Amino acid sequence: MLTHENDKTVMCPIVGDGMVGKTQICKTFAGSQTPDDYTATVSDLYTVPTYMMGSDYIIKIVDSSISLHDYKEVRTKSYKEANVFILCYSVSDRESFENVKSFWIPEIRHLCKKTPVVLVATYKDTRDEHNNVSKQEGLDIMESHKFDAYIECRSDNKEEVDELFEDILLSVIKSKRRRRSSLLHTLMGK
Repeated sequence: MLTHENDKTVMCPIVGDGMVGKTQICKTFAGSQTPDDYTATVSDLYTVPTYMMGSDYIIKIVDSSISLHDYKEVRTKSYKEANVFILCYSVSDRESFENVKSFWIPEIRHLCKKTPVVLVATYKDTRDEHNNVSKQEGLDIMESHKFDAYIECRSDNKEEVDELFEDILLSVIKSKRRRRSSLLHTLMGK
């Protein structure tokens, strides 16, 4: 949760199946180089100072384990501090989309019922007619689970990834305002 001292720090676990572009999103946003060969991630923290919407922020992205069932303790440790979840799947990998529904959403909602979620479809440039996940399917998941946003992007496109993080930041700001409003109504007995 954002507190008064760190209103400008946003903690974002990025979750989803392996090889859907999570690490590439982190590295693109942080301005890091990514090697051409794939290396599985257990857990990395990217701390990115950024200027968005007229203010300075520190975005902390926790890039956790590739495995659905391995490293659960490492992966879920970051959930407690999350201000927003970045939930990823690849449009060209139907199994990663199915795992969003059967594994990732239940895990996130079990541990963090009210934390905002931004659903991200990666590899949008690889979509074709064969067994790919449509944009409408992503929008349907976003609406049925009341996620804050749905974004399609290329993980290596700086402009698209920066747009993604603007939407993520907006989700956190809106969530914070809703919580303050709810608290105010509770305190005032309305």
